[in-house]
Amino acid sequence: MAHAKDKHYWSQLRSALTAGQWSSTLPAKAFNGSPLTWSELLRKFNKHCKRFQDVAEIASQTQALSILLGANARDEDQLGLEPEDEFRLGDECILLPERKEEATGGYETLKRLESKRSDSLILALAYYAYALGRPADCLAHFGHVPKLVDAQSHIPPPSTMRSDNSALYVPGSTTETSSSWNSTFYTAGSSASIADIEDGRAWAMAESIRSICLQGMCHEKLNPSNLDMAIQVYSTSIPLLSILEFEIPRGLNEQSSFTHYRELWRWTERLMFRAITLLARVRPLDDGQSLLWTFFTHYEACSTHWPPTFRTAHRSIAAVLHLRSLVIRFRGSSPTITPNMLQPEGPPQWLATARSVINEYRTILDKSTYFPRAGERNVKVEDFVDLCVAVWEASGAMPDRARWVIDVLWWATRFTFNSYRIFRHMARLLYVSGDHELAKRFLRLYVEIVSKSREAGVDVDFDTDRHWVETLVEGSRMLCRLALSKAGFDGVEEVKEAGELLEKAKTRLEANDKELVARVALAEGVWNTVTAFTGQQDQRTRASRLSRALDQYIKSVSTFSTPAANHQLAIALALPGPSQNLEEAIAYARAAVEDAASEIRHWHLLALLLTAEEQWDKAKGVLEVGAGIGEPASVGSEEQSDIEVAPENIEQEKISPGASTASIVAEKALSEPQIDDKGVRSIANEMPLEPNATVIPPSYTLLRPLPDYPNPSPRDAFEHALQLRFTQMVLVEHVEGAEGAEPKWVDVFGWVAEKKGYVSETPLRSSMDTGSRSAATQAASMVLVTSVQEAEIEWKNTGSGIPDSLGLSLAEPDCGASQPPPITVTPASPADPDNRFPLSQEKTQEIVRRSSFVDRDSSKGRKVQRMLKDRVHKGQEKISTISKKIGHGVSKNGSLHLRRTTSAPDFHAVLQNHQYQASSIHSRRRLRSLIQHHDDTPIESPPAPPPPVLPPLQETKAKGEVTREDRLLSDLWAASAATFRRLGKIDQAKGAIQEAEVKNPENPAVWVQFGLYHNALNHDREAVEAFQKALFIAPDDVSAAVHMCRTYLTPSTSGKSSESTIDLDKVDLSAGLLRYITSGLGWDVPEAWYYLAKAHGLQGRKDKEHEYLIKAFMLSQRRCIRSIGHAVGWCL
Repeated sequence: MAHAKDKHYWSQLRSALTAGQWSSTLPAKAFNGSPLTWSELLRKFNKHCKRFQDVAEIASQTQALSILLGANARDEDQLGLEPEDEFRLGDECILLPERKEEATGGYETLKRLESKRSDSLILALAYYAYALGRPADCLAHFGHVPKLVDAQSHIPPPSTMRSDNSALYVPGSTTETSSSWNSTFYTAGSSASIADIEDGRAWAMAESIRSICLQGMCHEKLNPSNLDMAIQVYSTSIPLLSILEFEIPRGLNEQSSFTHYRELWRWTERLMFRAITLLARVRPLDDGQSLLWTFFTHYEACSTHWPPTFRTAHRSIAAVLHLRSLVIRFRGSSPTITPNMLQPEGPPQWLATARSVINEYRTILDKSTYFPRAGERNVKVEDFVDLCVAVWEASGAMPDRARWVIDVLWWATRFTFNSYRIFRHMARLLYVSGDHELAKRFLRLYVEIVSKSREAGVDVDFDTDRHWVETLVEGSRMLCRLALSKAGFDGVEEVKEAGELLEKAKTRLEANDKELVARVALAEGVWNTVTAFTGQQDQRTRASRLSRALDQYIKSVSTFSTPAANHQLAIALALPGPSQNLEEAIAYARAAVEDAASEIRHWHLLALLLTAEEQWDKAKGVLEVGAGIGEPASVGSEEQSDIEVAPENIEQEKISPGASTASIVAEKALSEPQIDDKGVRSIANEMPLEPNATVIPPSYTLLRPLPDYPNPSPRDAFEHALQLRFTQMVLVEHVEGAEGAEPKWVDVFGWVAEKKGYVSETPLRSSMDTGSRSAATQAASMVLVTSVQEAEIEWKNTGSGIPDSLGLSLAEPDCGASQPPPITVTPASPADPDNRFPLSQEKTQEIVRRSSFVDRDSSKGRKVQRMLKDRVHKGQEKISTISKKIGHGVSKNGSLHLRRTTSAPDFHAVLQNHQYQASSIHSRRRLRSLIQHHDDTPIESPPAPPPPVLPPLQETKAKGEVTREDRLLSDLWAASAATFRRLGKIDQAKGAIQEAEVKNPENPAVWVQFGLYHNALNHDREAVEAFQKALFIAPDDVSAAVHMCRTYLTPSTSGKSSESTIDLDKVDLSAGLLRYITSGLGWDVPEAWYYLAKAHGLQGRKDKEHEYLIKAFMLSQRRCIRSIGHAVGWCL
């Protein structure tokens, strides 16, 4: 019994010391389970543990000193006067003057025990010396302890190897014998089980960490100008911290992992906090020893055991310093980080660490802050919000990584009241993440709150002038982009609000800040440009707007030149009118490319401007370099080598001293800033804090100036790259004809499959109108069926007598090979029996052989057949209704906002009075001759067969289900349909139109192409109905209006009568419609003016005809091969 009580009270004393229950009235339990006070615990310890009265005395004096230190503290974990916002060493762990006399008695009592010369006694004396304000005496005491720096020498090693459960067990484990006093509180004869609190190992660790911390604090006190000695002392604790993290029980609740080790955690946290605050002021972030990052790692690992209410002030400072260091280290010197957007990689590794720290800090703020009272602000939460946005910016400011920041902002609204900072960040992040309506609401809230606070003279509630101007300029640019994204003139309200924001921004604009002045001028130029395109119906007003926009762009470039300003100035100079100057426009576009070679839209604009000058080879070279942006390095290097060996494709004219266009194309686009293997830039020799800093600077100092335009999301980058490839196809067809463009469509579709791995949201279908197919009718049509791992498109030439086509490749996969199956290219051409190419006997046998090859694996062959049959039948039911829907049940969908089609007829052929065939891609070939060469008999549209008896399917996708990728693919199919039509491959053109209609049935370009398809067949009535359908969908669609009016104004030769007749009522209708179009979105389309002139000529208004013909001729001169607004956009 005596031995059991001896063991029990050793365990209870060590548990009370390790838990740090200094002010607890009942810190322990008696052998019978009744609670004990400190005095009773020490009495019973002395009674049952003979010859260890000095141990009880050291414990008693340690408890007394801790009570004195924490007497005036609001938090039981604070010692002395600890400022919450400062991190310099003050009077913490030092007694107040009125407490020193009482503590001196305890100090003298311990000195009388010096004959024992135990390490624990010397460490307790050092503790007292520091608390009494005697750091020199404290260091002297530490000098009597051998190997104090080697912290592990004071911790008795466990008697056995560590098991998988835990070490440093909480009280309750079994030990075999009582302990003997030897150097510190531990059991000399511990059991074979792992050492824990009961055998003194945890308290020994607490003593060692406390001693290292006090020794470092002494050096801070004695040598404030040379802190390296203190840092060296603190760094000796790193092995000890690793042991602590390894041996603290894992998977236990807070009661076990924190409460029982509270005193150990108190000194551990203080030591790491002192080390972090010193290193942040005296060591650069790229220090070779990486001590700061080591302590950050240990701090984060240990904090998992701490409750949110533990040391909130210290932990807040440590979290802010950690995040601040990450931002400073990984942010780039340039405000724009351009990763490979077309193949987006995961977030950088350091972002996971940052978000972990953010989540922990957010939990701390949740427990330590409150909703502000009247006249107060929650400064910590607002600073935390700025810090989170700075982390997002340092990680690349990617739109697809903004969601977690928005979640933090929503959380912050619960702890703030009308915080302008939160509203400012909300407006920006919601816009880049795609929630435009909510972004506009928060922007309006920001403007209203800051304006009202400024009027009331409340200094703390209105933003700085710079932030005000930047936010309103960015808001104006945002509203202008939203206005352009809406159909027709639906964006008038956004444009009006954007102008109001600019006026408010100029009220607080500092005239000496050239960068801000240039940004305001740029935004004002963009606003005037957008106003001219979306809100003006008067030609004179539009010209005035464009002139003012040009002046603002020139002011912006001359004040503070930026790539965005050069880009916008190039667009303004390229617009038709008195100020058009293509030479200067090209020069400014080159300047934009030089300054921002990774922006694909700068290259695209430069190429378009070169086409206006008919510099086809140079434009082709620029487009090739632009297409290489975002591609793998091997592709970029191949393109670079191609350009270098073909310098004749590039302009040799100097654009700046020592720089030529060749150097831009071959070098600038590929000269990315130096980035390490993690995709980030490091900042050398930079420290998180100034050496003399006493507080952390506000986190808004880490924020970058708002960019001219947001970084593109992966979808935006994909669209920009796809638009550039559209231009490449237009250029190829313009130079080489439709025959040269047809095979290159395979490359474009293959690129789409490679980059996006696109899988349609609707069941993939065949575009066949009947169940029967032939090899010939499969020509030149593609359905992308992307495999899980790899996509592959095969181009085949089917031989003489059959047009070049995209062959169907259904090779049987090798079961034993790991190579994924290739992409399947399924034809989209109508296979009506009346419109099939005749098959020779050899071709028929070849198909039979292919079928037998596919069917070798009967199970796989049956699966493939069933899959194809299902797609064919679904496609039949879908496509057979395409003609029925035209003119029946057509209703205007006012909420649909799609861009105008890129279709534009060949105006040069019209002016030369050639037989004209409308085209959506400029081509000098005429379709009619091709059709007649293909077949001398009139071509009739195949009748739509009745749909098969199948379960009812959804007729079309609902508007909300049409994804952005579907819209892009719909445009892609529509453009390819135009090429097939100009080649005379009418069936293939219809198949491509059908695929475009499946992707987006409310794409006006689809119905325009369907109308042109009927034009090619001389089906004027069906063509007009298709154009009308396009105008129902998009009333301001220029292409649909021009093509419909062209049909009305062209004499019809179809039907039984050979006489050409023109309906005068249709002439009047065309004149009215074209007047509306030319006063709006079609003001710069020469074809619209030409047919308006023709309509007036048929009405007998020769003066107007002459005026509009001149207008059309002037607009047709030096025009880009594609509309800049459609290809690049009117503003970035």
